[in-house]
Amino acid sequence: MIKEEDKTLFMLIADVHRQFGHKIREIEKKNGYSTCASCILIELHKNGSLTQVELVEKIYMRPSSVSVALQKLETDGLITRTSKDDDLRYTLVNLTQLGKQYCEKMKLRIKNLDEKMTEKINDNDLVKLKNTLIKLSAELKEEFNEDF
Repeated sequence: MIKEEDKTLFMLIADVHRQFGHKIREIEKKNGYSTCASCILIELHKNGSLTQVELVEKIYMRPSSVSVALQKLETDGLITRTSKDDDLRYTLVNLTQLGKQYCEKMKLRIKNLDEKMTEKINDNDLVKLKNTLIKLSAELKEEFNEDF
């Protein structure tokens, strides 16, 4: 096993991401929703109406998993599905008012988890870390835009 101090930056970021994601999944599971359902809600909250095909592409889940999650979300009154006016082959998925409220609560749970996870790190170090990650993200985006 690799010691923490010997891990690459990528490995450390991946570890933190994986652990944070695991905690979020645990919280959402307690609320009765799968990772797929939570991802759907987040994407709809960010983007408004999306087709089922767009959701599959955005959240990188199998169409069957998305379909099952959408059925539960619709049964629970968090989303509605309607046919697209110009092309009846596509179904538009929208958040209901209840779905929007759920997303706001989810954002609060994530914010609270973020604060709990970082409460032992001083504010200066957090600001430095955040600024460093912003720079790293910008560099990676620029690098990938040039190469691909």
